[in-house]
Amino acid sequence: MRIEREKPCQRRHHRVKAPMKVTTPDGYSLMATDWSIGGLRLDEIEGKLPAVNDNWNLTLELPFQGFDIAFEVEARIVRTVKETKTIGFEFIALSERANDLMSHFIDDLIRGHMATVEDTICRIDIPVTPISTKPDVNPSDEVPVKRLPVKMIVMSAIYSVLAVAIFGYLSILIYSKTMRMEVSSAVVSAPLATIKMPMDGILHPILMQEDVRVIAGQPIARIHDIKFETDLDEKRIQLDQAKRNLARTQEKYKIEEQRMKLYQIINKTDKQIAEARVESAKQALTASDAHLDRLITLRKKGLVAESKVDELRRQQSMTLGRLKEAEYDLERATAMDAVSGRRYYNHKEFVSDLDILALEVEEANAQVMAASMQVEKLEVEKARMIIKAPFDGRIVSVKQPGNIMVLRNEQLFTIEKKEPPTVTAFLDQEQILSVGLHDSVKIFIPALDRHIPAIVTKIDRNSAFINDKASHYVWDGQKQKSAAVSLSIQITEEERNYIYAGLPAVVVFPKRSTSAIYNQLGATVTRLKNMFNDETSI
Repeated sequence: MRIEREKPCQRRHHRVKAPMKVTTPDGYSLMATDWSIGGLRLDEIEGKLPAVNDNWNLTLELPFQGFDIAFEVEARIVRTVKETKTIGFEFIALSERANDLMSHFIDDLIRGHMATVEDTICRIDIPVTPISTKPDVNPSDEVPVKRLPVKMIVMSAIYSVLAVAIFGYLSILIYSKTMRMEVSSAVVSAPLATIKMPMDGILHPILMQEDVRVIAGQPIARIHDIKFETDLDEKRIQLDQAKRNLARTQEKYKIEEQRMKLYQIINKTDKQIAEARVESAKQALTASDAHLDRLITLRKKGLVAESKVDELRRQQSMTLGRLKEAEYDLERATAMDAVSGRRYYNHKEFVSDLDILALEVEEANAQVMAASMQVEKLEVEKARMIIKAPFDGRIVSVKQPGNIMVLRNEQLFTIEKKEPPTVTAFLDQEQILSVGLHDSVKIFIPALDRHIPAIVTKIDRNSAFINDKASHYVWDGQKQKSAAVSLSIQITEEERNYIYAGLPAVVVFPKRSTSAIYNQLGATVTRLKNMFNDETSI
């Protein structure tokens, strides 16, 4: 059999969890989590925790059989716990009455013995010094017979002020609970846009930092892609080569145009020579025909030999051939002179043709246009590699640290648009019935300690839980914050600089009643009031 011994407790006093009401110097009342003669512990303290070693004057109340026994003690803070909002106190100096009262209370709890309240109070509050029961001599000459009850008047005044304060507080509390509805689940919101990576590459931030204000078109980050830069450089080189080829072809075309002017003169001269040859051949043929006619006449008379006539006929045929040749040359020269502005023929081949050169110029120009389009396309892609602000606003959050490889469509940062912010309040299904459209409300922003007027612009009961397949609303719980109310706040241009999205807000709505009888009664009162106002105005 194994016996385990627990570590002995180091506390000097028994610590109990009996009810004890503790009132702090600020007037807040809390129930002690546990307490003993040496000190006590408070949990879930509201507000900022005090510093250790601070001294507080506490008012303690012990409920005992329907009576509250109260006494004051001085305590020192010995420890605080931020996570649980806990404060541990140590009593500095307990009075004899407080020590006896707490000891008696703890002893009775531990032993299980419960005495009557009269016995307990008598045992604790009994005076130590005996007091004589004989009345004191009160001569009329030493103490005046008639005195003003100053103490009674002061205490009555104090109680009257306290009563007014308590009833005033209760009236305000009842009014706020019945006529007003306070909703703490609200937040300042503004139009947001999430910028994503347009392509794969290394991200180099420029102004990509949180809480930085930017204007539309301002560069925020730059993307570097080695493969893309290489392709762009190659396309630029090809574009430069195509432009040089186009310039060379155009210069060649201009030179040929200048040479073609000389070729036109040559073609015109060739035509004139061909015309002269044709004219000469025609005259020679005419003379040869006349001479042949004369020889034939003489041959008939027997004055010329037949061989002479045959020789002249042979010469006539040669002259006719030269005429034909001259006419062909003239026809060719005329045709070449007609196109002398575009091409030139040197009687063997075409040595120049502007139409072919024009085709070469057109082809070179097409190559330049194709290369230019490719470069422009890459330039557009490069422009996308500089991430710019889509509108005036403020960078709310940054998703990527920068100077690292980022893939396409990954989130980079979130930017808030520079517009008047709105407030979105989340309510449950019961609270939403008390809100009216275009109601004037008050918004409190705790972070700035400011109250701002606003107007209800939109009431959305349950759109967050619409069934997409059935296209209808479904309930997600009566007490869940599934309803949303949009509020338009009224602020100045200067206030927009420090009221930004994400700030918590508390909204105070004028509470509307869903009771038909109450609404009818209210409408009747309103009509009577309007009638009274009309009669008064008359």
